[in-house]
Amino acid sequence: CWCGTSDAEAIAMGCKYDHLAVDWLPPHCIDEELTAEFDRAGPGPLGAWDYYADRNGTVRLSDTIIDQYAMAATNYYTTVEWHMAHCIYVWRKQFRTKFTGKIVEPWNDKEEHIMHCGGYFTRKSNL
Repeated sequence: CWCGTSDAEAIAMGCKYDHLAVDWLPPHCIDEELTAEFDRAGPGPLGAWDYYADRNGTVRLSDTIIDQYAMAATNYYTTVEWHMAHCIYVWRKQFRTKFTGKIVEPWNDKEEHIMHCGGYFTRKSNL
């Protein structure tokens, strides 16, 4: 799931920013159906997620702005609900690889990520 070392390189390599992975991925690493479902699973209108420009959640961003933030390598912030859904959808992606042939990005396909998410669900770790 390699897309180079910069956003410009990722774009040149044909990679796409994936909201679920929170990074640039090549097509063989994106479960388009699952990512589209994730993008529509939020609490907002049409299932939009809440994204913010600041850690305190005072400056709201749209989905299209998030993509621009990604291209500019600018940080953005989400909610606890987003993070919990991210964990669940990454677990689903791991399961679905048997059927889709897609590859899970290495940073999400580690026991550390599972422990992080599991710990959060059991209130033993922070986001």
